[in-house]
Amino acid sequence: MADDKVANYANYKVDSIADVRVADDPSSVRVAVMAGAEQVVLTIDWRLASDLIDRMADANHQIRHSLSVPDWRAQRVRAGCHRTGVGIAALLSLPVLYGLVLWVMGDLDPRAWQLVGGFLLAAPLAYGVIWLIGWIVAGFVGKRHRDAAEAENRNPAQPEPKAAEPQPSA
Repeated sequence: MADDKVANYANYKVDSIADVRVADDPSSVRVAVMAGAEQVVLTIDWRLASDLIDRMADANHQIRHSLSVPDWRAQRVRAGCHRTGVGIAALLSLPVLYGLVLWVMGDLDPRAWQLVGGFLLAAPLAYGVIWLIGWIVAGFVGKRHRDAAEAENRNPAQPEPKAAEPQPSA
């Protein structure tokens, strides 16, 4: 019996809402939606439309909070460490550049190559250590959990508000 009811329904994937108006009967809403190339028109009782709006607002809230907003804190830590490493490596490479200028001019002491070679190794090593520290710290930064904070703010003792009921006219 339940399968017979399901067989009578048509499944549509709604692409857009074409039109929403008050129907001929003032207690109904006419909704025109686009399902592919076909326009489907629904006439819904206003109580059901109000309930649908409330449910869609709740679903929209859940969807928006289930989609994780990118947390850029870890990326900022890595980028900051990268920039710091590049800056320190550039500073450590200045003695190497000075040594190259002296070598081209012929004034470099042969024993100074040890000092220049030390700075030549220290620059990429310093960058690598700072880069590694950035990745380690970024791994411990963690994610921001909005859902946990919102769960604390919500009061479970309060009931969900119901859809608006019709007010009798005088």
